[in-house]
Amino acid sequence: MLHTTQINPVANELGTGQAAVRPLLNWQTTFSFGLPALMMIFSFHWFMPWLQTLGLTPFESIVVSHTVPMALLLAATLVMFHRVDGYPLTWAVLRQRLRYPALTWRAVLPGLGLFLMLLVGYGLFNTLSQLLIAQGWLPLPQDLPALLDPRVTLTTAVLDNMVGGQISGNWGVIYLYVVMLSFNVVGEELWWRGYLLPRQEVRYGRFAWVWHGLLWTGFHLFKWWDLIGLLPVCLAIAYISQRTKNNWPAFIAHFLFNGLGLLGVLTAVLTTSG
Repeated sequence: MLHTTQINPVANELGTGQAAVRPLLNWQTTFSFGLPALMMIFSFHWFMPWLQTLGLTPFESIVVSHTVPMALLLAATLVMFHRVDGYPLTWAVLRQRLRYPALTWRAVLPGLGLFLMLLVGYGLFNTLSQLLIAQGWLPLPQDLPALLDPRVTLTTAVLDNMVGGQISGNWGVIYLYVVMLSFNVVGEELWWRGYLLPRQEVRYGRFAWVWHGLLWTGFHLFKWWDLIGLLPVCLAIAYISQRTKNNWPAFIAHFLFNGLGLLGVLTAVLTTSG
């Protein structure tokens, strides 16, 4: 069912005079999800290996090849928000249109609950992925960095090799990881849930979260071996975001879920080498 009208809280509450949130047409949906997906495929499978030929360590190449596309998503959000849709580039209007009201415990607690749901959902579905990988039915790239390879146990020796030296006491690794994680979550959440999902709701109605979650899963095609595990993660985040009309729970859960890898790296940095 096509929905053509929706009250715009920015226009009504802030007096911007902007038109209602516009529906995301089918071709716009394809472009908005497809172009970032192609960008990540290029960055992951061509840009990242090329960076290593320039002398970057495997870890540095991962950081750069993941951060650049996410920074571009963040920039695209601001450009579409301001230049295309005509909203003033102010914090008040950004928070209203992208659905980031004042952060309260009423958003934090659902975010923590959603994070636990993501762990369970990913854990269950990822079991199937691991089985398919073990049986050779889900092939992996031959040059996959150890940090991203589900078959590799991240020992200190493996991490030493990833950073091109010694991981113990190497706080620069943590700083780089935090930069990558921050751009990852901010870029994705503002683009997918902040900018696109409200427009999809106008177009597809109450089941927009299904379409959104499936397309966001498809965005991760650059690591196809992880799609099965990510499917419930993407659907759950999309559902909660549409249901609550508040993107803080998704942001919190997404940050915690993607930040799990940081804990392992931090442990290695804090471990005194023998």
